[in-house]
Amino acid sequence: MNKTPPDVAMKRLSRQIDEAFEEVARLSGKNLPPTDFYQEFLSRVLAGVEAQAGAVWIRTPQGFLQLQTQINLDKIGLDTIRQARQHHNELLRVAFQGKKELMVEPHSSITLGEGQKVENKTEYLLLLAPILIDDKTAVGLLEICQEVAWDARVHPTYLNYAIQMAGYASNYQRQIQARQSNTQEQVWAQLEAFSRSIHSSLNPTEVAYQIANDGRRLVGCDRISVAVRHKKAKSTIEAVSGADVVEKASNAVQVMRRLFDAVIDWNEKLVYRGEKDETLPPKVLQALDDHLAESNAKLLVVQPMRDEREKPTKDKPTVKPVRSALMLECYETPADVEPMIARLDVVCNHAAPALYNAAEMKRIPMRMLWMPLAKLQEGLGGKARFWTLFISALLIAITAAMILVPYPLKLDANGQLVPSERTYIYSTRPGRIEQFKVAPGDVVVPDAPLVTMFDSELQMKLDSLKKEIDMVGRTINFLTNQMTVPNSDPVQQKRLEKELASERVKLGALGSELAKMEAIHNCDRRNSGYFAVVAPKFAPNRLAAGDAPRWTILSADFRENLTGKTVNPTDPVLRLGNKYGPWEIELKIPQKHIGQALRAFSTNDPNEYLDVDLIVTSVPTATYRGRLYRKYIGGEAVPNRDDHNESEPIVYAYVRINEPDMPDAEKIPADLLVTGVEVHTKIRCGDHAMGYSLFYGLWEFLYRNVVFFF
Repeated sequence: MNKTPPDVAMKRLSRQIDEAFEEVARLSGKNLPPTDFYQEFLSRVLAGVEAQAGAVWIRTPQGFLQLQTQINLDKIGLDTIRQARQHHNELLRVAFQGKKELMVEPHSSITLGEGQKVENKTEYLLLLAPILIDDKTAVGLLEICQEVAWDARVHPTYLNYAIQMAGYASNYQRQIQARQSNTQEQVWAQLEAFSRSIHSSLNPTEVAYQIANDGRRLVGCDRISVAVRHKKAKSTIEAVSGADVVEKASNAVQVMRRLFDAVIDWNEKLVYRGEKDETLPPKVLQALDDHLAESNAKLLVVQPMRDEREKPTKDKPTVKPVRSALMLECYETPADVEPMIARLDVVCNHAAPALYNAAEMKRIPMRMLWMPLAKLQEGLGGKARFWTLFISALLIAITAAMILVPYPLKLDANGQLVPSERTYIYSTRPGRIEQFKVAPGDVVVPDAPLVTMFDSELQMKLDSLKKEIDMVGRTINFLTNQMTVPNSDPVQQKRLEKELASERVKLGALGSELAKMEAIHNCDRRNSGYFAVVAPKFAPNRLAAGDAPRWTILSADFRENLTGKTVNPTDPVLRLGNKYGPWEIELKIPQKHIGQALRAFSTNDPNEYLDVDLIVTSVPTATYRGRLYRKYIGGEAVPNRDDHNESEPIVYAYVRINEPDMPDAEKIPADLLVTGVEVHTKIRCGDHAMGYSLFYGLWEFLYRNVVFFF
């Protein structure tokens, strides 16, 4: 074509291109399979410009180009010209990966990166245009092989033609994707509705009927049957699609059950496509023959179903037996079997956990007690509404109970066990402790010496008194001797008698003072300045009762801490107690609780008492009982001297324990009565509203810090 074409030929080419555009535009709007569309599409594209050859390349899922359709591509010399195929493939790759159109003249080349050149070794003008879904995604390539035109200025027209035709192919690809998306959305919506319906019940029969009827519509077969093996040896036909009731005694159901049992025992999928497989196990083959004699199915699939929880794991390697299966039947051979079987697999994946849950629910003991609750939940409109109403009713019931139900108010307080008769021993005067005559835990009687002490000032006073007594005694002896002298002057005799009487009075006074000092301080007459601290006497009423009480040394580390030290009359030396008499608990009531404790007394009777629950820390698993009398509650709040971490003042009170009229179960055993053992108590302050009794501390905190603040 070396001659310039006439204007008539140019007009004819332009008219052919326009007609080709219109035809391909209509074609791209039709709902055709890709194979048919691209065959027709390429034929009209080549006819529009009278091209000699062409092809459509489509991207595979792996990202490679695959030939979709071609016309005369084998006639342009790709296989006869040396390296033509390799260069041609490289040009395709450049255009596809670069998402750009290419026009390569015959026997010309394009330069790639790093100086590499790719050549069109054929005799044809090569036009390449990418098929794009959007600006960034290429799904294919349109290739046109055209003879060299009589005028090179026509070549850009060919390229624009190829680009626009690739655009129509892009429109078709977008429509395919949209239709596929809609189809997938419909399938997923149907599967979601199917899954929701089969999991809406835990009754095996109801679940099986949902699977059979809804599954038949999803799969597109003639009949689906569901079998569940509740026992190890025998299956039950729970549902058959299209049948309201399964006649278990009928021959058709019996042969179907035997086929289910054979396949479940075999534990493999059975697929019958109209021809028997003689390699099947004999039991399965015999059961299949019996069933086909009743149903005449052209396609039959029995699929055993195993839930994920029935599959072996590392912790439980034992394989559990299959408990359910589905049977698909078609009475006419379907055009495409594999998609139907694939849809059955999807249905089985959803049906397996639903049947497993239903079967496990049937195994639950006392199921009849739980079913009314399930019905109630269903009648209230679902699980969310049931729990909403249940929680609301529970909150109302709890609130009503907190307000209306009486409950004892119990106040916490800590204390320690002590004998009721106890005392501290003090020195009668300042002195140095020389020796303790007792050990911790010793039992002593009243007036028994406990401590030997020394006081130099006492020694000086005693020595001075003794010297004065000695001097007065010698004076009395002298005067007595003078009065015995014969022929003494009567006047002098009277004066001596008077002085003798005065000295005797003085001697008696000094002797009384010495005896009193020795008695008060229990002085050691053999060692001047040494005196003893003795155990005190008991109350006279104890002695009148004929009792012989004794003191027990309660202090523990007095020898290490006090021996050799000087103490004052205000410093306690020892603590004594009558362990064989009554006991009590020295209780420290926090000042914030004392008001509630006092209001719990109904009268002002000092002998009225409140019950107190006790836990001795040495036996924390037993509870005992004591009595807090009104008269034994202190009248002032004092700092908590023993607990440096507690700054809140406390009120001392004394709880009586082991009183004669108390039951033995409420009394603390004698072997637990150890002085100083900590006791946790709860003082019963009468019945109040349950909420107030349980949350008294919280209410007190809120009132003090919130209500009172405003």
